[in-house]
Amino acid sequence: MSPLASAPFLVILSGWCAGIALSTKLSPPAASLAASLFGAGFLLISTKRWPPGWKRVLPVLLLTVSLPVFFMNLRLHPKTVREESWMGQAWIRTERAWGSKRAVTLASPKGRLLCLLEPEARPLEGERVQVSGTVVPLESLFSVTSEGEFDPARYWRAKGVEFGFRCSSVAAVDPPGNRKTGWRTRLRKKLLLSLSPLVRGHLLAAWTGEKDPEVASMHRRWGTAHLLAVSGFHVGVLGAILLWCLRRFRFKLLVCSSLLWGYVFLTGCASSACRAMGMIQLGFLGPVLAGRPSSPLNSVSVAGGILLLINPWLFWDIGWRLSVISALILCSVVRGGVTPMRGLAASLAIWMGTSGEASAAFETVPLAGLVLNLFALPAFSFLLPVASVAAIPVLAGFPGGWVPLWGMEGLFEAWARFADCTCMVVQWQIASSPWLWNFSAAIVGGAVAYGLETGVSNGLILSLCAFFCGGVFR
Repeated sequence: MSPLASAPFLVILSGWCAGIALSTKLSPPAASLAASLFGAGFLLISTKRWPPGWKRVLPVLLLTVSLPVFFMNLRLHPKTVREESWMGQAWIRTERAWGSKRAVTLASPKGRLLCLLEPEARPLEGERVQVSGTVVPLESLFSVTSEGEFDPARYWRAKGVEFGFRCSSVAAVDPPGNRKTGWRTRLRKKLLLSLSPLVRGHLLAAWTGEKDPEVASMHRRWGTAHLLAVSGFHVGVLGAILLWCLRRFRFKLLVCSSLLWGYVFLTGCASSACRAMGMIQLGFLGPVLAGRPSSPLNSVSVAGGILLLINPWLFWDIGWRLSVISALILCSVVRGGVTPMRGLAASLAIWMGTSGEASAAFETVPLAGLVLNLFALPAFSFLLPVASVAAIPVLAGFPGGWVPLWGMEGLFEAWARFADCTCMVVQWQIASSPWLWNFSAAIVGGAVAYGLETGVSNGLILSLCAFFCGGVFR
């Protein structure tokens, strides 16, 4: 088999990732050339049998790698901006805790701005505000980071922020409007005031993309923090429920797509959710446009690649990385159908393949997560939909609406006890290290080789190359 036949965009995505990773070390032309060589190397190693006409397709494929990388690298060099005073009106797109301050992103005539406000200033998402201050380079808002440390400027650029803003005054002009941010603010307030602690923390994450600090701390301790990030898991569960409910409806795919995109926008358009929704959309459109189902590996690559074209800074977003890695491993391991053994193997491979990224983000990874994640996905596939239904009566103000809510709180408490007991038995933590990162890269390479059916020898070579290339993508 060859990626040219089953997943040609996987070759393109691998080259794009290599080119973006090298953007900090090479000029755009050099990074573009390196990306083409990387894509060609991946194609050569992962090909067991060349399909007919490959000589005509190969130059086009490599050109599709190099040209976008060149232009993406140009965009990865931040615009220079001189400090400039500005006063005007802006929309608050997001606001969240950032250390001892509140990080607020503003949609303004000057572009997408980030300002760090004192905690007593609590602006609301969707508010229209009058602000005054100074537009500054984004990097100037943060202290200088060392190589390999968390880069806050890069993090916010992945969120679409262009410049920093040192705010001297801010005043609300209009309350949250009918924009999605206003709806999120009202929904979040309703959840905070109406629901019990554990149900509230989980539905706050699943419905709005916001994290309750106490519930988030518990999941980090258990190694299941991914359950609180709106991702392919949440979008997939909701999609499966919608398809079942609309199974007799003539336009079920159109209605399901519209509702799922609405959910993604409501939860803040996280990169992991957008990747999952893009993949689902390709799955819906494949039989219509191509006459046959799209390859899952190719769909993951297309969805992840489109996001990079929109915003190449997403390459350094941990949500995008974990989402793409998990989806590639899952689609590769279960390519022949879902069975209990393949499900177990996929869970194990995903944990090992993402442990390098997770340990770099959280400093350590609890080994208990390896055990808990075997039960977490099926458990929360049940808990989150049922809790969502159970919360409706109390949110709507029905008498006695607290009764089903009380039952769901008990189920979440039972899970918390089970997870705490597992952590007491499996107490070890795996610290972040370059070796762990490279090992995770090797697992991803081996899983992709299995999904592409490259054969044992080619698979071992691809896994070994991924191990040594792990440092490039860090």
